[in-house]
Amino acid sequence: MDHATLRAHENHEDAMNNFFRKKRNPKAKAGQSFGKHQVPQLESFEERVTPVLANAVVNGSALVTGATKAIPGVNITLTGTTTTGRTINIATVTNADGSFTFNQVLPGSYQVNSAVPTGFINSGASPINLTVAEGQSVTQSFESGSLSPSRVSLSLFSLAQFSSVAAPTPGNGTGTGFNIQGANNLGNQTLAPGSTTFLDLSGFFLDPDTTNTPITFNTSKGAINVTLLDRDAPQSVANFLNYLQNNAYNNNLFHRMANLSGAGAPQILQGGQFKMTTDGSSNVTSATELATYQPIANESNDTTRPNAAGTLAMARTSVLTSATDQFYFNITDNTTALAGTSGNGTGFAVFGTISDQTSLDNLQKFTTDYTAQFVSVPTTPSSSQPTVPVINGLTPPAAFPVGSPLTDLATVTNTVVTTPTGKLTYSVSSDNPLVTATIGTLNGSFSPNQLQVTAGSLPAGATSATAIITLTVTDNRGEGIIYKFNVIVQ
Repeated sequence: MDHATLRAHENHEDAMNNFFRKKRNPKAKAGQSFGKHQVPQLESFEERVTPVLANAVVNGSALVTGATKAIPGVNITLTGTTTTGRTINIATVTNADGSFTFNQVLPGSYQVNSAVPTGFINSGASPINLTVAEGQSVTQSFESGSLSPSRVSLSLFSLAQFSSVAAPTPGNGTGTGFNIQGANNLGNQTLAPGSTTFLDLSGFFLDPDTTNTPITFNTSKGAINVTLLDRDAPQSVANFLNYLQNNAYNNNLFHRMANLSGAGAPQILQGGQFKMTTDGSSNVTSATELATYQPIANESNDTTRPNAAGTLAMARTSVLTSATDQFYFNITDNTTALAGTSGNGTGFAVFGTISDQTSLDNLQKFTTDYTAQFVSVPTTPSSSQPTVPVINGLTPPAAFPVGSPLTDLATVTNTVVTTPTGKLTYSVSSDNPLVTATIGTLNGSFSPNQLQVTAGSLPAGATSATAIITLTVTDNRGEGIIYKFNVIVQ
């Protein structure tokens, strides 16, 4: 090609580029470089609690260098660490217009990466480092090289390719810490006027940081180390930890050591019901039944959490939703004896396992050093205890355990636990005074994991009313979510 022809070709190409710039941006000047372009910012529609109650968004586009042609189907990843130390790793794919959005990004330092699609020349798709602050919306575009010669098409020059960019839809990636929703869904509730219901929030919300909590029972036969199954039995574990935090299991009496069939070697060791006080000589001066929270749902699963030897489980009555403060250790394998009658969900809920052989040996010492005897305990309604373990050879006093040396009884001296990794706290409000919503307390009649919802009487002539309940759920890091549901009174 001679020089004049080449120059004419270049002039034509410049004119075409300026034409398209005018179509894209009427205020653009000839020769102005496009480089990166901004896309509309999106608000975050799901409320999220961060240390100062704010949201953050990261969005952007994938483009061809120099022509601002959007590239759909590009893989975009966001990795990094939040200001509270949570690890984030999420991904999405650019839309048809080349745009992408990550919503609910917690404040922190991140790296955004893009993968250049097949057929494009990589000339600038290197990782980009971003720092996202509270309430900030960060827009970042990636630029790839032009199409490789084998992929050039006249479709690039269609005016339709330069239409306005639509607002990007959020990416569908997920990441640790982006929500603390449990396996169960807390939906709308319907109450009759003047009625009350209790919702166990530990069944609906689970922190992704949750790991199994280790605890130690210091007993009259030595330490028994147990690993609680926080993720598999969240309501049972949260309930147990509330009693433990309230010191309910200090100087607690093992009041039952029994064979489930009535005869033979003991199969279970049960405690949790009676708390004792002693004098300066460690003689029992009183025994009282623990005040209990609202009962919890049964979380038994005979397949994944059978009542095997060395497990910890919730005691209950014949009513499935009746477990409160009492627990038991399986001394022997009770997988069959305590299985449900109609599959999972009807047995007895295992929520912990003994952690080491020394602890198992200490549990077995109860069967050799104690004898199960019938005694009367001066409490109501449990005045008769047919299988209370007492030291071999002891004759129980008439007002048992009052008057007994503490050393003659099977007891939990105290329990030791670190703060659970997935501990959640709750606060609540209602937008309608007809419906009151209250979170429980450690010393109350319902626990800090339980929500009491009470409906008042409907106004004269009204057939129904609705209240919006707003829950703020916060984890150990100070992160969390705001969750709303309706209570319908009718």
